Amino acid sequence: GGGTSGFVAGPGMPFGGPGGGGQKQLTPQQQETRDRVLRSIHEFRMKPRDVKNYLDRFVIEQKEAKKVLAVSVCDHYNWARRCIADAKLRSTNYSKPNILILGPTGSGKTYLVRTIAKMLGVPFVKADATKFSETGIVGEDAEDVVRGLVDAAGGDAELAQYGIVYIDEVDKIATGGGGGGRGGGGWSGRQVQSNFLKIMEETEVSLQSGLAASLGNVFGGGSAEGQTISTKFMLFIFSGAFNSLNDRIKDRVESGKIGFLIDEEAGQAPTALSGAAASRAPTGSAKGARSYLHLAETSDFVEAGLEP
Repeated sequence: GGGTSGFVAGPGMPFGGPGGGGQKQLTPQQQETRDRVLRSIHEFRMKPRDVKNYLDRFVIEQKEAKKVLAVSVCDHYNWARRCIADAKLRSTNYSKPNILILGPTGSGKTYLVRTIAKMLGVPFVKADATKFSETGIVGEDAEDVVRGLVDAAGGDAELAQYGIVYIDEVDKIATGGGGGGRGGGGWSGRQVQSNFLKIMEETEVSLQSGLAASLGNVFGGGSAEGQTISTKFMLFIFSGAFNSLNDRIKDRVESGKIGFLIDEEAGQAPTALSGAAASRAPTGSAKGARSYLHLAETSDFVEAGLEP
């Protein structure tokens, strides 16, 4: 539980980019970081095999999850690089490879994402989906996680534009019976999901929270008044255990068996799904209860209560 953030500096390529509006004066160290980031992004040429090879150094097994993550990361950041090099590409229709990682608690979902952020050197923020509410009055608003990413970048919105947002326990805000939520579903869970869908693709998020803006109207504007940050090049990664969903998929799969055994290779390793072309291959094997999450289909997630 809880949320963490940070500018994860690693041996790989960091990222940054133009935009973000006016900001506070950067310290010499922050300016040096930004200059290094802006130089590095133009040199980014990583291929999926490069990312997977890096992950192999730190994470064992989980082959399919690594492949999906590697392809998505390279697609996303190579696109960001091209858009910075050619501003006309920014208006081109492009579907971001946002990612959903499925797997039981302790299977290494968070570590995979942290390792990727370390490799890239991008600002990184993690939060649990259960801490968000539809309005942000009780709990946090979905946009607060974007502002948290700016904080993780030391207040530098230029760097934050190319960071990674990781939301865990998304199954707890699923509104159906397959997510395994405990009180986070229903109308409130649906609204929180809708708020995340809004910021996932491309929108402008105010650097000032809704509550702070309201207080600013009464007592005077703050330093972030009128400033926004674009989510166009932020990579959003969601994850959850989806325990009940596993049982539902098991019932669906096994109801189709007539005298033949299906493939027994599976286990506790997480499965990563990216965009519409989700990988549903098993991600490895481990001892314990059989996992069917690698066989998940879009209809399974809709029935579990995730917004289509």
